[in-house]
Amino acid sequence: MTRSVRKMLYMGLDVGTQGVRCVVADEGGEVWAAQSVAFGALNAAEVEGWYEQRPEDWRAAAEEAIRACTSQLGRRAEEIRAVAVDGTSGTIVPLDADFAPLCRGVMYNDPRAKAEAADVHAAMGAHEARLGLKFGASFSLPRILWFYRNRPELCAETRVFAHQADYVSGMLSGECAVTDESNALKTGYDVLGRFWPETIERLGMELSKFPRVVRSGERIGRVTAEAAARTGLSTKTWVVGGSTDGCASAMSAGAVRAGDWASIIGTTFVLKGVTEHLVLDPDGACYSHRLPSGEWMLGGAGNIGGRCMNLARGGRSFDELNRESEGLIPTGARCYPLVGRGERFPFVDPNFEAFYFGDILSGKLYPAMMEGVGFAERLAFERVQALGCQVGDTVCTAGGVCRSDLWLRIRAAILNRRLAVPRVVDAAMGMAMLAAAGDFGSLSAAARDMIQYEKIVEPEAELSRRYDEIYRRFEAELNLVRQNGRNQ
Repeated sequence: MTRSVRKMLYMGLDVGTQGVRCVVADEGGEVWAAQSVAFGALNAAEVEGWYEQRPEDWRAAAEEAIRACTSQLGRRAEEIRAVAVDGTSGTIVPLDADFAPLCRGVMYNDPRAKAEAADVHAAMGAHEARLGLKFGASFSLPRILWFYRNRPELCAETRVFAHQADYVSGMLSGECAVTDESNALKTGYDVLGRFWPETIERLGMELSKFPRVVRSGERIGRVTAEAAARTGLSTKTWVVGGSTDGCASAMSAGAVRAGDWASIIGTTFVLKGVTEHLVLDPDGACYSHRLPSGEWMLGGAGNIGGRCMNLARGGRSFDELNRESEGLIPTGARCYPLVGRGERFPFVDPNFEAFYFGDILSGKLYPAMMEGVGFAERLAFERVQALGCQVGDTVCTAGGVCRSDLWLRIRAAILNRRLAVPRVVDAAMGMAMLAAAGDFGSLSAAARDMIQYEKIVEPEAELSRRYDEIYRRFEAELNLVRQNGRNQ
C-alpha cells in the first residue's frame, strides 16, 4: 500500500440494540471522529413478548451519527475512503420495491418463530451438519418463514428480506438487496459453497426475495448523491460488505488471523477465535462465520459474565471492592456465578444453575465471583482446544470487566496467558478496519496497523500455579453438579 503523509480515513457503523455508534479512524488506528446516537424506542412491538424496532429509527440514528462525525471532520470528511456497517445478528425486515420497510424490523431476540425454527431444523439437517450450526428462533430464516405463514399479503409485496445491516448500508449505497456472508449465515446461506440452498424454496419461501451475498469487506457501491447530501459523506466513498455485531466486536479486539482469540466479557461472555479450517462442534455450543480471507471465526456466547458482580456489590463502588479484594486472592472458593437458569457456552445445559463451594464469607464473595468467571473462561478455551483449535500465549480481551486491573490479573493467572487490552474496543472500530481492508490488502494487515493495545497483563507464575490446583477442583465439582442435575 502506498503511504502518504496525510493518512487515509475509514468509517465504521455499529447498529446495535440500543443505538448506533459511528467511528472514523485513520490507517494508523487514530480515531478522528466518533458519535453515538440512541434509538427513540428500544421495543416498538404491539404484541406482548415480541421485540421489534422501527427501521426508520435505525436510519435516523445512523444519519445523525454520521453527520456528527462528518461535521467533526470538516472538509476531511471528503477523504473517507470506505464505510462498513454491522448489525444485530438475526434481525430481519421485509422491504418493498422501493426498499421501504413493509413493517417493523423483527429483532434477534424476538421469540415468535419457535415452531418455524423446528421445521427449518427438520428440513435442513444436512445443511446444519455441513456448517456446524443449529437453526433456532433467534435465526433470521425461521423469521422469514413466519412471515410467509402469518403475513402472506406482506410477502407478496416484498422485494427483499433485508438484515438490519443491509438496510442501513443500503441507505448509503442505494443497494438494500445486498448482504454479507456474516449476516447471511443465519438466513440459511451456505458459506462453504456460497449459494442459497434450494431447501429454502421447498419450505415455501422464494429465493428471488433473498439478497445477493458478497464477502465482508467487498465493495457494494459508492455513496449516492442523496445519501451524501443527508450525511456529509462524499459520493467517492465506497460502501463495503459488513458483518454481524459480534464478529465486528471480535475484529476490533484483534481476532483476525488464524490462532487469534478474543475473549469479550461484559454482562455476559463471548469467545471468538480464528481458525484456518471450519471447525464443527457436535454439541452446537459454538459455530463459525466466514472471514473475507477464507478463514473462519468460531464463536460461542455464554450466559455467565459480569452481571453476577451486582449480587456482591451491596451498593458499594467497584473500585473499593477491588482494593479490598487484592489481598484475598486466590480465595480457594470454587463457583459458577450464573445469574438465572441455563447455560449455552462453554457447555449446553438449559437447566444449569449457579453453584458455590468453599469459603465465600469475610469479603471473599466478590473476588470469588471474579475467579468463577475466570474458571468458566478457561473451561471455554479448553473446550475449543478439544475441538482441535490452536490457542496461543496471548488472548485479546475486551468488555466492561477489563476496567478492573484485579480481574485482569486473576484471569491472566487462571488462563496462564498474556491478556492484551486494545485502546479502542468498539464494534464500529472493527467495521472501520473492515472498510480499510481493501486498501491494506487484507483484514489482518489492516488490524496490524490499526489496533493499538493500551494494556498488556502477564500471568504471575506462582498465582497461576495456585489457581491451577483450584481449577482442577472446580472442574471436578462442575462435572459432579451437572451429573447430579441430569439424574434428578
